Amino acid sequence: MKIADNIVVLDLTDERGTYHPTLVWDEHEVVLIDTGLPGQLELISKAIAPLGFSLADITKVIITHQDHDHIGCVNELRHLGAQILAHKDEVPYLEGLKTPVRLSELEEDLKSRSESLNDGERDYYEQVKSNAPLFYTSVDRELDDGEVLDCCGGIKVVHTPGHMPGHIVLHLLGENIIVAGDAANVLVGEFVGPNPVFTSKARMPQAQESFTKMMALEPRLVVCFHGGVHEVV
Repeated sequence: MKIADNIVVLDLTDERGTYHPTLVWDEHEVVLIDTGLPGQLELISKAIAPLGFSLADITKVIITHQDHDHIGCVNELRHLGAQILAHKDEVPYLEGLKTPVRLSELEEDLKSRSESLNDGERDYYEQVKSNAPLFYTSVDRELDDGEVLDCCGGIKVVHTPGHMPGHIVLHLLGENIIVAGDAANVLVGEFVGPNPVFTSKARMPQAQESFTKMMALEPRLVVCFHGGVHEVV
């Protein structure tokens, strides 16, 4: 979906669901915000081809946070030459220096229920644990709150912790559009903040504060990774 002359919201749909990375470009840079699930690289390639771009044209990938549906294709794009950018608080998780938050939460839950676990739950934990290193990636540039990337009309980094420690949204200044990652969602046609199903109860108050911070920027459009584009009235 094209929402400005140089901004397209991609629609990556397969049997696992629909996800919405965002592509923004100028004469020097082609920037992809989030990368979808593992195995969706070909879907990205097909989505950007009508715009005249190939995967090798992507110069920068900005990761909003560490969840696997946002970083699934990041290493393949890095190997094609893209620079990887993420908030400084996410970098230790992305590079494997800290245990990913989802895995850490799962470990804590399993320890608290060790005597009541079934084989399926143990197998799921082992699968997540063994797969985690597949998503570790080198980060070329650490981002900070308030930083503005001098490309594509200006891309401002807004730190919105809660859903994840280093979660960011990107304010596309030239068009006053916010790419929200998981700081906001469109669920069953309704625009909402962080999804409590995927944001821990302990982190939800901070995530709600971050949603308020984001909306205080008064964007005209918000792009939600889950749900697509919301027009702010």
